[in-house]
Amino acid sequence: MSKKVLIVYATGGMGHVSAAKAIENVFKTKYKDVEVKNVDVIDYASSIYKKIFVDGYNYVSSKHPDVWGMLYHKYNKPSKQKIPSLISRLAIEGKFIPFVKKFNPDFMISTHPLPMILVSHSKRKEVINIQSSLVVTDFGCHSFWVDKEVNYYFTATPDVGKCLQNYGVQPGQSIATGIPIMEKFSTKFNKQALLKKLKLKSGRSTVLIVGGQFSFSALQKIINGVNKKHGEKVQFIIVAGRDHVLKAALEKSDLNQSSNINVYGFVDNMQELMTVSDLIFSKAGGLTVSECMAKGLPMVINKVIPGQEEDNVEYLTSKGAAIKANNFNGIVSSVNDLIANPAKLKKMKQVALTIGRPNSAKDLAEFVYKKISK
Repeated sequence: MSKKVLIVYATGGMGHVSAAKAIENVFKTKYKDVEVKNVDVIDYASSIYKKIFVDGYNYVSSKHPDVWGMLYHKYNKPSKQKIPSLISRLAIEGKFIPFVKKFNPDFMISTHPLPMILVSHSKRKEVINIQSSLVVTDFGCHSFWVDKEVNYYFTATPDVGKCLQNYGVQPGQSIATGIPIMEKFSTKFNKQALLKKLKLKSGRSTVLIVGGQFSFSALQKIINGVNKKHGEKVQFIIVAGRDHVLKAALEKSDLNQSSNINVYGFVDNMQELMTVSDLIFSKAGGLTVSECMAKGLPMVINKVIPGQEEDNVEYLTSKGAAIKANNFNGIVSSVNDLIANPAKLKKMKQVALTIGRPNSAKDLAEFVYKKISK
């Protein structure tokens, strides 16, 4: 009889989804004798809860980040989590737990704390008893990740494991695999061949800007500020992603006509764009940060969501793999300084590669496979 692994996430930020997908891909390619299911726990919730959970997080984190930061710190105590946990169980448990019992997995991997609240409650009620784990998808820790019924915690670094010990996790329960990222970010490329494929010029410093944090006018200020100092020595890759307003504005502007600016919408070859880049402006989510570190790509970070992203930025800046800029002038100044100091940029690249864990998903899956094979 084949072994079964259940991977569960919750759509409260895309990082949890991406981590779950990365783990699933490893099992499906490397451990084909294991039956794997990857599900969103929110699919089992009531429609009201689903709307509040998903839309509420997206709205508060993007429009009122200070409120999110306040909630993040306020609920960093188990005593404060009883009511939210009860509401979640009432909204989801009725459909989710029967599904888990029917699938009857040998091991459960959750990339979000919410599913384990439900499973752990059922363990205590002796409804199900499954080896379980939580994947902590940031470089800091929060008490919401911890549950006494969870067997293992997969963390970004050993320090996160030590942090979890403050909330009762035993040393042997935490495994520093790194945050799971897609295997494509561990692929080695020929940089010169990629530059040619992407129609980029060799010998220039390449700056990658990922949309979702800058308006068109802000991008203009940043690009003009860097061009004024370095001109033909630099080229930009701008990925607007799903920001259709930004993409349309860029395509209509003079920026799109410049020989040193390349504009993209949504892309599925981010690993290639990262390979040819020397520096990136991006958000500080745990998965994004992990992808950048795996590719040895230093970061300039501007907007930070209070809470978990602050932990990520603190870790990167303390190691020397990122720079935190507080405003547009700070961004321009940081980029100009790095382009003018190749040795400094090279050192940041080396640090990023040192702390990066490109095989994180493989290491996690291997650990689980060994456990269920016993």
